Amino acid sequence: MYMDYSTFIGVEACADRTRPFTYAVIDRERVIRSIGSGNLRDAFVFLAGQENALAAINSPMTTSQGILKREEIRKKLSPNSHLSHWANLRLVEYELLQRGMHVPRTNSSRKNSPRWMRLGFQLFEEIRKLGYEQYPESNSPRQFFESQGEAIFWNLLGHAPLKRDTLEGCLQRQLVLDLCDLPVPDAMQFFEEITRHRLLQSKLPLEHLYLSTELNALAAAYTAWIAVNQPENLVSVGHTEEGIIYLPNQSVTRTDQ
Repeated sequence: MYMDYSTFIGVEACADRTRPFTYAVIDRERVIRSIGSGNLRDAFVFLAGQENALAAINSPMTTSQGILKREEIRKKLSPNSHLSHWANLRLVEYELLQRGMHVPRTNSSRKNSPRWMRLGFQLFEEIRKLGYEQYPESNSPRQFFESQGEAIFWNLLGHAPLKRDTLEGCLQRQLVLDLCDLPVPDAMQFFEEITRHRLLQSKLPLEHLYLSTELNALAAAYTAWIAVNQPENLVSVGHTEEGIIYLPNQSVTRTDQ
């Protein structure tokens, strides 16, 4: 029997130089308990303070281990795949890219990886030292798994989301989270509060909107909630030697008629 968690955490790693981590917490009822951001130490302290939690982290766990170069793996791939272009990345990323999802590519060199990705590697190493076990570990009160924000929204929508760092992309993602019964502000309220005067004064009603990093962190927290409360709606992609990514396998747009 798996642990009955009371806290579900989402962590998003990004390229911001001063605050590369954004983290969000929801409870069993999907109430948003906190959202914050900071550096690697801040994220570490935040995770260290949790006693009973399942954390979904939107960052690669490891570098590419060359799984795609193995003959037995190559035989299972689509014959139309251009392997010469895909060899230096993880199998999980290859599979998501083949589905059309825009996800980061993790090469075999940690040194040559972007800074935010190296920080993500460090975070995974540090939380293991805290006693977090890799999901699914039935008896551990603190567990973690890798997820991917863009892929989460793709699966929840059932198609490619709008670009994440645009106004329309944030509006769309916030609507998706609302359909997942997370108590986020109604994104459509943004349009209700736009006036001619506000547009001319460059004063848009952005106070009702989350940042793209916050939306990704909330989506990851929701995925952790799905893993415990609706495990039949959780899917895994990837290879155990390089990292398994967990995603919600449902399309909220199907019920939003």
